[in-house]
Amino acid sequence: MKENVKYSIKEKANKIRMHKVYIFSKDIILIILGSYIISLGINMFLLPHKMTTGGASGVATILYYISNMPMGVTILLINLPLFIISLLKLGVKFSAKTILSTVLLSAFLEMFTYDSIIAENTTDLFTACIFGGLLSGLGLSLTFKAGASSGGSDLLAQIIYKLTNIQSLSQILLIIEVVIISAVILVFKDLNLGLYSIIALFISTKVIDVIFEGVYYTKEVTIITKKTDKVIEAILNDLKRGATVTNSIGAHSGEEITTITCIITRPQIAKLKSIIRENDSKALMYITTVNEAVGKGFKSIV
Repeated sequence: MKENVKYSIKEKANKIRMHKVYIFSKDIILIILGSYIISLGINMFLLPHKMTTGGASGVATILYYISNMPMGVTILLINLPLFIISLLKLGVKFSAKTILSTVLLSAFLEMFTYDSIIAENTTDLFTACIFGGLLSGLGLSLTFKAGASSGGSDLLAQIIYKLTNIQSLSQILLIIEVVIISAVILVFKDLNLGLYSIIALFISTKVIDVIFEGVYYTKEVTIITKKTDKVIEAILNDLKRGATVTNSIGAHSGEEITTITCIITRPQIAKLKSIIRENDSKALMYITTVNEAVGKGFKSIV
């Protein structure tokens, strides 16, 4: 009997270990693929036309044309101080994935420049901004799915959100992108570049919305769990989101259970799934569409 119990425990432990290996492998593949696709969009469509979707790549584009400084090197230098702050404030797991994603992006930008392809097939500004935005959005969505960030403005926005009383992550990100695209207009003295960059940024954002979470930005998440304290603590501390707790009784089992309801944003979906997986793998979670979220942490009610 004891041997059977030991075997059962060992088998369950092996299954858990294999599942963790699968999740880790899938995340690494998504990060590699996402980073490569982002580099493809930049090198083939955005950089040749001095356009950007913002972030560290926007600053790198400016320095590339002013001083011929390699984009990959610039992106790494910009992100180095952000990596240190991220490790201290956002946690090792998220930061490690983000560091990997940024390093890979920088490497791919320098390894695959596609000079011959660009020379033979020059695209116009409008076509370049559309396909540059599409590829950037696709690559970013894969990176987000792995629970990582591509660094740059995404990482900076999350750090500012963590360290300040500002309640809207999307507003922080928007301000950063506007500043960078404005700098592109001023440096290159071309309003068209800024306008097309805004179009590319808009397309990239919409692609992320559609691929990552559907056509809407926010979601309502309902979690039914028996391990209430751990899950709520993770939501409050890791996601910095509020939650509503309701005590109820299961109709079939007759046992007391807890229902947790919270509203989250796009980058937080993967993180929340990870929280539930780590704290209560037997919990039930379902996600519904929210047409609009207003109030603390989202859009202003005013």
